[in-house]
Amino acid sequence: MGLHVDQRRYAKDHQSLRPRLHDVEPEAQGQLAEFCDHTLAQQAAVDLSDRTDSKYLLPIVLLPRFLREVKSGHTVLEANDHRVFTYENTYFDTPDWAMYRDHHNGKLNRYKCRFRRYRETDLAFFEIKHKNNRNRTIKTRVAWDSTEPKTILRDHSDLEPSLYVNYRRISLWNRSTDERLTLDWDLRFQRPGKPEIHRLQNIFVAELKREGNVYGSSFVRKAKQFGYSPTGMSKYCVGVCLTASDEVKTNRFKPLMRKLNRVCGDLPETGVVSS
Repeated sequence: MGLHVDQRRYAKDHQSLRPRLHDVEPEAQGQLAEFCDHTLAQQAAVDLSDRTDSKYLLPIVLLPRFLREVKSGHTVLEANDHRVFTYENTYFDTPDWAMYRDHHNGKLNRYKCRFRRYRETDLAFFEIKHKNNRNRTIKTRVAWDSTEPKTILRDHSDLEPSLYVNYRRISLWNRSTDERLTLDWDLRFQRPGKPEIHRLQNIFVAELKREGNVYGSSFVRKAKQFGYSPTGMSKYCVGVCLTASDEVKTNRFKPLMRKLNRVCGDLPETGVVSS
């Protein structure tokens, strides 16, 4: 028997996980209104399933200014009259957190599995992300309404829902370099079946996704001007540290949690904050 994915339950849980929008959103939406847009089909035509990633952690107060700075070189994804999207990610792991532990222990050729739904477009996918030994991310993604997820899940019968990760995202595209830039904020984490919600509300995560070397990127130059450099960060691992620190080792991620504390100022030393 394969892993059971309860799509309706996840949608209901994610709905209660985000009862309202972040205070930064009106100003961010105002900035986005001045961007030229691109469609989902145009974005999907640029295949970045095998890519390099580079992430930056910035204070949320910089988001509107940052959008102004990158407007001339990027277009914004628009779908169903939306330019900001809610990502509802349900991650899966073994009962003893094997996928988290592989990342914590620095293992190469590691995997993460998740069910992802885009609330505004009601599209859903099952995804497997593979970080190989060349530090490239290879993502396998299949639409949930196809037959392929059932085939994939038969090979993962030991997995169970482990973490909800919910955030708001803007997707930008630089046509001249075919690089994609995503901006995520108001990250919320919750263990399925647990009442506590853990929130990172004072940062946004800028992630550059590109086929080749990221250091030729105009975004990287802009981030340097802002005084920020790349930071390794897995949303899944941060969420596990916040929600299951009494069950797993977190030593490898303590420097990251301290950096999050410096940037957002709302994490105590234990790395746990609830809202």
